[in-house]
Amino acid sequence: MNKLDLSKKLKKARIDSGLKQEEIAKLMSLPISAISVIEKGTRKVDVIELTKFAQYYAKPIEWFFYGDSHENCRRWYDKNKKLAEALKLLKKAPVKYQKSCACAIIGFLKESGLVK
Repeated sequence: MNKLDLSKKLKKARIDSGLKQEEIAKLMSLPISAISVIEKGTRKVDVIELTKFAQYYAKPIEWFFYGDSHENCRRWYDKNKKLAEALKLLKKAPVKYQKSCACAIIGFLKESGLVK
């Protein structure tokens, strides 16, 4: 992947997440101008920065390389759109609700006899 493709993905992820350049710059401890040149493809992004972008944009790092296409997915749940959506929503939920949702799923599966 070249810098220009990555820069387009970073911009799309930022917009999708609802963050402004100013907000992500503050979160990343970078000047706004750095976010601007990253999104234009004139500045490289190191691995640590990409990891932080992925975290703040709530995207797996693989998304920046493969996108929403499921043909290159590496995780088992990415191959099923419903599972991927469920896990994505679970990750977006406040932490205090994530545990109760997971417990509800576990309880349903065990009580129904689908799993031991």
